[in-house]
Amino acid sequence: MQGSQIAGGLFYLGDFVQLDDRRTTDQYAINPKLSASAARPDIEGSSMPYWPSYADITPAARKAFINWMAEGRSSRAYGVGHVFLFFYGLEHRAFIDADSSSLPVLIEEVQRLLIVYADNNSFRGYATRFLSYARIAADIPITSPTPSSERAVSSEMDVATRLHLGRALQQKGALGPDDALLWVLAIPDVYLRTPAVRCFDEFGRLFRHRFNERYPNGLALRAAGNIRLSYKAASNAFEVPIAGSHERYPDICQVLGKAQDDLKRMVQECTDELDSFSRFVGRRPDSRESMQAALLLPEPLQRDPANGRIHLFGQKMHRSMGEHKRASTKMRNMLEAAGFDMPANGKVTPGLADQLGSALDRIDIAIEPDRRYGSGVPQLDDQVIIFKADGGGKVDAERPGYRAVKAQVEVAVLAAAADGDASADELKRVVAGVRDAPGLSPIEQARLIAYAATVFNSPPKQDRVMRKLGERSPDERTAIADAALAIIAGNDSVDADEVRFLERLHKALGLPKERVYSALHRSSPQQGADEPVAISQEVRAEGVPIPVSEKPPAALPESTRPEAEATPALTIRIDAARLARTQRETQTVSALLANIFEEDVPSPPEPAAVAPVATGSLDGLDAAHTELVELLEIRGSLPRSEFEQRAKDLKLLPDGAIERINDWAFDQFEEAIIEDGHDVVMIEHIRKRLAELREAA
Repeated sequence: MQGSQIAGGLFYLGDFVQLDDRRTTDQYAINPKLSASAARPDIEGSSMPYWPSYADITPAARKAFINWMAEGRSSRAYGVGHVFLFFYGLEHRAFIDADSSSLPVLIEEVQRLLIVYADNNSFRGYATRFLSYARIAADIPITSPTPSSERAVSSEMDVATRLHLGRALQQKGALGPDDALLWVLAIPDVYLRTPAVRCFDEFGRLFRHRFNERYPNGLALRAAGNIRLSYKAASNAFEVPIAGSHERYPDICQVLGKAQDDLKRMVQECTDELDSFSRFVGRRPDSRESMQAALLLPEPLQRDPANGRIHLFGQKMHRSMGEHKRASTKMRNMLEAAGFDMPANGKVTPGLADQLGSALDRIDIAIEPDRRYGSGVPQLDDQVIIFKADGGGKVDAERPGYRAVKAQVEVAVLAAAADGDASADELKRVVAGVRDAPGLSPIEQARLIAYAATVFNSPPKQDRVMRKLGERSPDERTAIADAALAIIAGNDSVDADEVRFLERLHKALGLPKERVYSALHRSSPQQGADEPVAISQEVRAEGVPIPVSEKPPAALPESTRPEAEATPALTIRIDAARLARTQRETQTVSALLANIFEEDVPSPPEPAAVAPVATGSLDGLDAAHTELVELLEIRGSLPRSEFEQRAKDLKLLPDGAIERINDWAFDQFEEAIIEDGHDVVMIEHIRKRLAELREAA
């Protein structure tokens, strides 16, 4: 034809084709009588209208179309208008001629064309729709769809989803989480925002979790009617009904009630929950599987075994603690086990300590010292103690009863360090006091015992504490002195170093040092002048066992234990009356002592190192424009219609948004970032520079 040989058929040759008894069309009839000679064929199809017609296109366009057909209908050099002109004939053969025997051949040809021209959004949408309807007409099963962040922009739900959901409703009367997600994502006016697109796997798992919380027995639905399908041709030449078994299925598009609105709201809630994680991944894509990233996930995903980082950390730590469910090690080993990078300057920051604490919370392990509950920040070589506790063993560090006993522990450390050696016996006495303290919950007891064991290994420096004492009121200074005297008097004997400590303490407090001697003698029974001062008689209370930590866990090398752990299963006896008096005296200064140790107990936890950025992560753009840039960065391009809808959802004018983003890009890169046309496209080399811009920020 026109000097070219066309093999393979699959087109109509002649003046026109019959649509029905009354109508014909010459749109896709290849009429050899029409001129197709041109010096320069219109290969790109630039002269062809949106709905091309062979009868109306220019001779140059006809010449290019015939050449495309003769070359095997596979060249990407030709514009999509030529592909559509051929595709119109296939539609006519499948649904107007309704020759069921030719449907497998037609389906195969459209599948081939879809592979070659899949980059064109418009053709991809029409071809995919054709395949679904052709399979229904040929009674070929349609593959059940799966939820995806990618879908063709359309004013109607795709037929594969309608059939799948209709079949599910017919069989069960309700939708499970996967089908509910498939449904809501197929609703034409639902567009996923950047966090859900960038983190679709996490979004899907979170949606399923929230759905099961809200609808544990599935989402029961009732439809007003069954599925009715009709195929509207891409050529716009005809529309015909499609019969089949689907007509027995309830139509998800006719569901009654507010279920659709509930699912849309759930999509937005899940997207909001993923915002912090999404922004972290946007800035640091290589750290997506890190512990820092895992801690930014919503709590249900942190506890999900599918979250490998936290789950594996939990398995490792529980295995290390063994059957006794506790262990002692160094802070360095804990950070390494959790997968955190060692601080470059060797100093553990409050933020890093809090992140470790949060990771342990998720695997039901407590740590001491824990700055979130009033302790200091353990450094790399400091000892820490971990033990099993639901939710990480949360306590109210400001509760008066807890603060009072913790103050007792801290006073004991200060006093015990006076002779240069915090002994195991002194630690045992503090542990016994914690166990006997009224009103403490089991987790409060566990935290205070672990804290006592670690702080005895690293007692506070006297000079730092002494400098603060003179700032106190007279009553406060007297209370401090009495508390320190009570702790030292609890020993079997008082040595010279402890007396010198008390003298120095009284001097710092502005109190007479004679008070030290009279208080020590009042607390001792009458005895010879040359005998050491004894504080307690041999009348002893029932023994209190001291918890013994296990050997260092294999997974946590170089672990250390507090001195008291060197002697397993020891039982001591204490003077219960004197212990009770010590507790009462210490209780009166609990609030004051918390202030004295304020350098060791920082202010409330700082925010994590990575926080959500409410105003957008690109300097110079607000959140709405940043959302559009990030979406284009992820997708590369959007159909113009989808971009317009996204902009409207963000309360932006589409053209104004493009202009604003390109103005910003000129400031940043000295060139535009977006090309506008049938598709809105982000310039490829600028996409790479965006990552560099975020890194620099």
